[in-house]
Amino acid sequence: MPQNETNEQNKIVDSAVAEAGAYDIIRKRLDEQGTRLKKLAQMLNDDRLAEFGGVQMQAIGRTRIRTENNCVARDIVQVGSTLLFGYNVFIGLKKETKIDDVFATLSLHESDDGFELKPADISSTFLSDSRFKGDFDELYRYYKESRLVKLTTKDGKLLAGFQVGERADDLRVFRWSISADGKDITYIDNRGERDIQLPNQYDFEWIECNRDDFVHGKHPHVNIVDKVFVETIGGDLTVKVEDNTEDGYGIYSEPVEEANQSLDDAEVSYAVVGDLILLAIKPYKEEATRYLVFNTLTQDVQRIDAIGQSCVQLPEDHGIIFPGGVYLQTGETKSFPDEVDGLQFKRAIRSPNGEDVLYVFYEPIEGRFALFSYNLIAKGLQNPIYSNGYALRDDGKLVVFSAEHEPTRVHPMQVWQTSYISAEFASQQPESTTELGKIGNSELVRGVSDLYSIHALIANTEVSMRHYEELNGASKRIFDTHYWLDNPSNEEIAGTLREVSNTAELVIDEFEKVQSIQQQSTQALSEAKSQQRKLLSNVAITTWENAAQFVASIAEIRKQRGHIATIKSYRYINVEELEALDTELVETEASLGEQTVEFLADETALDSYTEKTTEITQAIEQASTNAEIRPLLERIVETTGQLDLLSELITTLKIEDTTVRTRIVDTISEVYAK
Repeated sequence: MPQNETNEQNKIVDSAVAEAGAYDIIRKRLDEQGTRLKKLAQMLNDDRLAEFGGVQMQAIGRTRIRTENNCVARDIVQVGSTLLFGYNVFIGLKKETKIDDVFATLSLHESDDGFELKPADISSTFLSDSRFKGDFDELYRYYKESRLVKLTTKDGKLLAGFQVGERADDLRVFRWSISADGKDITYIDNRGERDIQLPNQYDFEWIECNRDDFVHGKHPHVNIVDKVFVETIGGDLTVKVEDNTEDGYGIYSEPVEEANQSLDDAEVSYAVVGDLILLAIKPYKEEATRYLVFNTLTQDVQRIDAIGQSCVQLPEDHGIIFPGGVYLQTGETKSFPDEVDGLQFKRAIRSPNGEDVLYVFYEPIEGRFALFSYNLIAKGLQNPIYSNGYALRDDGKLVVFSAEHEPTRVHPMQVWQTSYISAEFASQQPESTTELGKIGNSELVRGVSDLYSIHALIANTEVSMRHYEELNGASKRIFDTHYWLDNPSNEEIAGTLREVSNTAELVIDEFEKVQSIQQQSTQALSEAKSQQRKLLSNVAITTWENAAQFVASIAEIRKQRGHIATIKSYRYINVEELEALDTELVETEASLGEQTVEFLADETALDSYTEKTTEITQAIEQASTNAEIRPLLERIVETTGQLDLLSELITTLKIEDTTVRTRIVDTISEVYAK
């Protein structure tokens, strides 16, 4: 769209906003700008892919490894140009275990017929080192039940871990140093137990709450950084966004096992990760800790217990990843319904193009891996790859296998092509001298990702003041982060971003009014729910003794329905909840109507009205002043109103016995006549 035409449209909308002050009008403009920004970001990404290319992670072939003996495969790793395959052989009567009973060295070859893994002679590899052979023989001499449990490369070392005792952490770890080019592999020693440990399962700090964080009152809670408030008392775990101890309502709640607990009985910890606040809550007398994610942008809470196993941050403040899924700052979440018990974070591998990150999770007992590939532009995970071992080559080819439970000589392998090439391999690619080439692929990936993030903020329907403030800030900060957005070739993107920033400021002003209306609507809904709970509770506990009780209750139900119909027109009110309340009233009125018919079938059912009429008549005859007559007139009006409702009710109720219907109508007429 030409810039002058855009400016003209903005002037028209500005005029409309000035006249109407309408949030919806400004919001519509913001949506249009977001759509335009998304198209421009897509065009930029297409140019980037045309310049640098892209690799989709996909399976490209299958192959197999054949071993001399029956064995259970345990792990595989790439060491320079060699694939090191590790397994555990069950030989039976054989007295000694040799190196080739545990290890095989292979090379991957590709041809028109597919892939083939060719074995190499161990005697000509780094495994032939005499010091390693001596340590290996000593291991199996003193620990005959030793078994290989892990192969990995870490910090320029190759590590081979053997379990020598009953416990999983009873390890003996051999280690080799690997040169930068992968060609020189030198044995170090058998004392690498500390090197093989998994990293910290959290790359952020958990903070434990204490009494200083307690806020006392009628409904006390724990204050977490003045942004979210939690408690586990009164029978449920509640999360609130207001520092309000007058009532116990919040934005999220779930039952706890022990209702009678005090504020300091629960164990509460938290971690602030960008716009997310992670909560670890262990209610009183419960074994399991519950893990919740509170999003300060969307004011939403989700329970994700997998965080308790492991959790690390996604790049560029995108959110968090945990065994089985991700949660983004925008509130989007994706998880896979697979078995993830025991998985722990092992490492993250970033592709040289800056677009993809491979997160490796590992379960050490059975030796299971879960590989999650996260894309910064799409902000999503590919389907995970589960295996018992993986080896990543310099050219990005990934070899994985799933071990059989029973020993076998044939071990199927799968080959994937990925974008996770080594830095050395990437440096061999020719450099681009175009404008995009000078910016660089990684920098462009971050820029496109940030543009999509701004669009996601605009498109998010769960908005708040914090959400719009973040949108305004992000559309300004992006120029500081990515200098090249001000290049002439990106003029349209830069112009759209500035329009978004200006419109976000207008939205913030108008949204304050919207929030006021939302609060009024929320309060009206809350009061209606409270009134209805009280009304239906009274109906449930009433002992029905006369017709007036039925009439009065039905009148209250219809009054409540009328109130719900009135507040349904309030802006931003939850219409679905109101409709559910109305449905509940309709069902209650129908049930009460049936009870009324049963009651009125008794010939003495309306005697109370006859007695009331006689009582009023006698009182009028004895009255001598207007002051004495006035309350009697009010009683007459009240009784007449009840009779009117009763007459109307009779016409709507299903009374199959016409004799009963006629008698009820005649009795009402007699009371009217009096």
